[in-house]
Amino acid sequence: MHLRLSNFILTLFLSVQLVSAHFFLRYPSYIGYDDVNQGTGPCGGFTSTDRSGGVTNLTVNGFPIGVTSTHLGVYYEFKAALVSAPTTWVSLTQMSHLTAGGYPYYCQPQIPGIAAWVGLDAILQVIQHASDGTLYQCAAIKFVSGGPWTGYTTSQCRNSTGTSAEWGNWATFTFR
Repeated sequence: MHLRLSNFILTLFLSVQLVSAHFFLRYPSYIGYDDVNQGTGPCGGFTSTDRSGGVTNLTVNGFPIGVTSTHLGVYYEFKAALVSAPTTWVSLTQMSHLTAGGYPYYCQPQIPGIAAWVGLDAILQVIQHASDGTLYQCAAIKFVSGGPWTGYTTSQCRNSTGTSAEWGNWATFTFR
């Protein structure tokens, strides 16, 4: 009886955590995750220049960004800043925003890097606009020559059945 109750409590706890979660940056690895502070820019309550968890090398000719979201219709922005100028964010996409219709898994496989930043310490910022607010996560990165990189695994970057995405204009996007 005690074991069943413990399993039930654990399952309930994990379910509550998933329901209260907003989005997780699956690839590259995030600097930190805090559900309570995820709405605090620029990095969800974490120091944008933190390199203590490691640095991911991203190829300038294309790299994937993978997320898991608990929101059905969202709008993403992908930006970068140099560690030496952590408040100067540059959009990585030709158009400012992306809409994603499916959930929970979303992968954008070929985000371009910034060739002039090859070898420099940088920060990747992923911003999710959802019906209940704006959320932030960041990753410690360094752009490297080459690409596009396609060696990622499905645990890092994949799309759920029914996921659809299109480049769009924030002013015309409607949440579902």
